[in-house]
Amino acid sequence: MTDPGYPPRPPGPPSRHGRQRPPHEPRRTGWQALDAFDAGPDSETDLPPWAVPGGIGPSRPARRPRRPEEPARFRPPEAYYPGVSERPYREPEFADEPGFGGLEASAPPGRSFRPRRSRAAAARRRRSKRRLVTWGGAAAVIVVLAGAIYWLTRSPAPKSSFVTSWQKGEFRVAPEACKIVGASALRQYLAGNPTSQVPGQSQCTYTVDAKPVFRVLTIKVQAAAPTLNAPGNGSATAAAIFNFAEQKQLLARPPKNSPEPPATISPLPGFGGEAFTAVQVYKSGAVSDWVWVVARYRNVLVTVSLQGQASGGFGPVTVPELRAGALAVAQDAMAKVKREPTA
Repeated sequence: MTDPGYPPRPPGPPSRHGRQRPPHEPRRTGWQALDAFDAGPDSETDLPPWAVPGGIGPSRPARRPRRPEEPARFRPPEAYYPGVSERPYREPEFADEPGFGGLEASAPPGRSFRPRRSRAAAARRRRSKRRLVTWGGAAAVIVVLAGAIYWLTRSPAPKSSFVTSWQKGEFRVAPEACKIVGASALRQYLAGNPTSQVPGQSQCTYTVDAKPVFRVLTIKVQAAAPTLNAPGNGSATAAAIFNFAEQKQLLARPPKNSPEPPATISPLPGFGGEAFTAVQVYKSGAVSDWVWVVARYRNVLVTVSLQGQASGGFGPVTVPELRAGALAVAQDAMAKVKREPTA
């Protein structure tokens, strides 16, 4: 193997005078002074560094030898969880590699191990649980006591003054109007046998039309029910009072353009409640007199009217005669009402 050294320079360019310069001789200093064809001492100490077996010496110290692997700093899973099969442990290369810490790596398939919590953590959990139970129970007791105090000290709701049910002593039903007066009493009051009868649940009308007698008897018995439509507290008795006053007002002052004449009102004591009589005299066409008896007992209103014609071949008839008949029928009806059961 030859030592090339630096290659010789090429011949220089010709000089100005046309002569070529002689080539410079190579350097003969140091290791470059050697030549493969030069005679001299064959000493390896003069060889260049790259020609020495083993190459160029290191410019920095060599790396330290690798430390022997230390034993794992963990206890095998069998020490914490008896019965777990042993598996070879491999130290993970990265912290995020599955199995870091050695527990999951040693767990059987489908199971993962969690480190056992310390006694201090368990004691903290117990204390937290006791505090939660204590404060929760205290809060529940406070809420119950506050509700009880509110319930006991609150003012009662104002009771409504309106009545929506039957009161004691009131009548739920009234007697049938057509069963109040018997046949003999009817012949006496009507001065003859009735030729027609219009029955109903609360009203019944009898008529005698046989010259020289013309009589029309109407009996109406109604038991008022609790209602808020009438003035008052809504009870059945309040409704009957309102109906009694309204009927009295209509007789005394009939509506405008009504053919009925105003009635003469007179109080009528002795019926156990309130009652009045009214007399109307019709003079348009045939002359007739109409006598009314209206009485109220609790929540029952009794209305009896008796009409007699005194012209056109009928008559004679007088107002006292008609009033006596209407009053007798009203008394019979009131007696029937008082025998009915009450609420």
